[in-house]
Amino acid sequence: MSTFRVPVAALLVACAASPQQKALPSTPQRGVEVGDLDRAADPCDDFFAFSNGAWRAQNPIPASMQRWSRRWQASEANKGQLRDILDEISAKSWRAGSVEQLVGDYYASCMDEARVNAAGLTPLRPLLEKIDALQAPEAVQKMIVELHDLGVAAPFAVSAQPDNHQPDQTIADISASGLGLPDRDYYLKPEPRFAQARDNYRAHLVRLMGLAAVPDPKEVSETVFAFEKRLAEASLDNVELRDPAATDHKTRFAGLETLAPHLQWAAYFDGAHLPRADLNVDQPRFLAAVDRELAQTPVSAWRAYLRWQLLAAAAPWLSEPFARESFEFNEHQLAGVPEMKPRWKRCAQSTDALFGDALGRKYIERYFPPAAKARAQELVKNLLSAMKDTIETVEWMGPATRKKALEKLATFHAKIGYPDQWKDYGSVRVRRETFWQNFAAGRAWNVNDDRSLVGKPTDRGRWGMTPPTSNASYDPFLNEITFPAGILQPPAFSLDATDAVNYGGMGVGIGHEISHGFDDQGSQYDAQGRLQNWWTKADLDEFHSRAQCVSDQFEGYFVEPGLHHNGKLVLGEAIGDLGGAHLAWKALQKALQQHPAPPSTDGFTPDQQFFIAWGQFRGDEIRPEAQRLMIQGDPHPVAKFRVIGPLSNLPAFQQAFSCKAGAAMVRPPEKRCDVW
Repeated sequence: MSTFRVPVAALLVACAASPQQKALPSTPQRGVEVGDLDRAADPCDDFFAFSNGAWRAQNPIPASMQRWSRRWQASEANKGQLRDILDEISAKSWRAGSVEQLVGDYYASCMDEARVNAAGLTPLRPLLEKIDALQAPEAVQKMIVELHDLGVAAPFAVSAQPDNHQPDQTIADISASGLGLPDRDYYLKPEPRFAQARDNYRAHLVRLMGLAAVPDPKEVSETVFAFEKRLAEASLDNVELRDPAATDHKTRFAGLETLAPHLQWAAYFDGAHLPRADLNVDQPRFLAAVDRELAQTPVSAWRAYLRWQLLAAAAPWLSEPFARESFEFNEHQLAGVPEMKPRWKRCAQSTDALFGDALGRKYIERYFPPAAKARAQELVKNLLSAMKDTIETVEWMGPATRKKALEKLATFHAKIGYPDQWKDYGSVRVRRETFWQNFAAGRAWNVNDDRSLVGKPTDRGRWGMTPPTSNASYDPFLNEITFPAGILQPPAFSLDATDAVNYGGMGVGIGHEISHGFDDQGSQYDAQGRLQNWWTKADLDEFHSRAQCVSDQFEGYFVEPGLHHNGKLVLGEAIGDLGGAHLAWKALQKALQQHPAPPSTDGFTPDQQFFIAWGQFRGDEIRPEAQRLMIQGDPHPVAKFRVIGPLSNLPAFQQAFSCKAGAAMVRPPEKRCDVW
């Protein structure tokens, strides 16, 4: 979750230019996308429709996408840029072991669809035969280790994580995994949407195992489903998982052996080259359930379950019938997507996922000039300054808590664009003729790379996202925000955009990630990244009261009759959006004092541009099925409510558009939410 550390004092340092980069305009001039506006909509009534309604009406969701907006369009354009790089590299021969040879030959092997289809299930047969030969619990455990080596995390996962109580040290973290449906509720709740998903999943099990020529696929599928349901019954739900304390169970290695005595932990840790040291168990009840399964469940059921987990993980990368069946359930039935993405796009995504630092080096050379990095760093500096002003002046916080909050803000780090040091993939062997072996080698390398961190001082230079990724993050252990080059593109950010547009897009995003350090989760971590209370009781009670206002607001947002947001599930992201919009607006006012803007651009004041830019950045159209998935398990609200929810709380929005009291976009003062 990190890469090169950028202390606040160094946020204006830029890197050396690349000769391949084109000169970009240095004078901000572009305003909002006026053609995207729905002029028939009243901004005070429905700002989501006003800010981006025309664009959504003119740009239906592509058949291969769950949702669509200018932001998602930009994310897909990133993949097109990766394709250009990979097509060019893969057309040439390169020195063995070079970055170009690695990504070029991997991509070429992935794109050789005829060879992949001809291979069918053959690449997986050795592992499937080993699973079919399992006869004893001890052999089952060895197979679990072998699957984990390949990145198939069933029925639990072991990964590296900073210690909740000593975050400068990295320990092993054991988490629940191994369910084929999105989460526990899909196995247990009676509502029709969950019952339909269960029926579809059972049919998917039968079809995929039928493709693999598994005998009696119907009977085997019921065995697998019953196995997974028992694991689901022992799992925490999505809201419970949002509480860091609920997954904080540090123990000594001996404690792990006591908790799950039938699992041969010494052999597992030795085989994975992990130290037998202190570790964390996210869900002790789940791990105890796995232990019971190992002691009580017939090996035949374990064979069925492990065979299925391997097939499900591998199917998207096997021959076309397997890949299509995986898509049919996971994308079409669950998320409503009619068509698979083209193979080139899937292969570009896979190359980035497995060898992101290698491909990312090529991406930033072409698409992320030093000037863009410097300006993004300036935005971060100004947003951190706005947060400092807020903490210093917020009336509801007492002096003792305020001091601790300022200490935490002072330790914030920002990672912008790309790592300072790139990962070395020199030990990975990739050949053009062996796609599955290449894929497996890439997965194994990433597993071993993660394991290599355990038992060592936490490496603050590592990144959890690749440079082309169109996303951002906050890490509470390291107290840092990360913005890869892939998100620092229009419509979020552009060198030729006005300050109002950049602060309304990327600025709100930066403020959002900063606010995560002080949301319902991040507020539980102190300046050193320790899970430790730093609030006085009175201030914490007031914070929870203000957070409850946000939760209640989103609890009232319905996506369809009878289906509304779970306020507790989306609370952190909703606080992030509310705080982000407020902080970015404050930072824009400072920027305008330093760099005055025209009173109007394209007919809109800077404040109006700011809010429109946020509406256009978040202007997703989404399929109903994907929306139901989000409501169930995604901590982010759907796009419409990410736009109207925070803005309806801000007096600055009301003033910018001269909205009258009682308008839909103006919450009454007694219901207005204000956290940061």
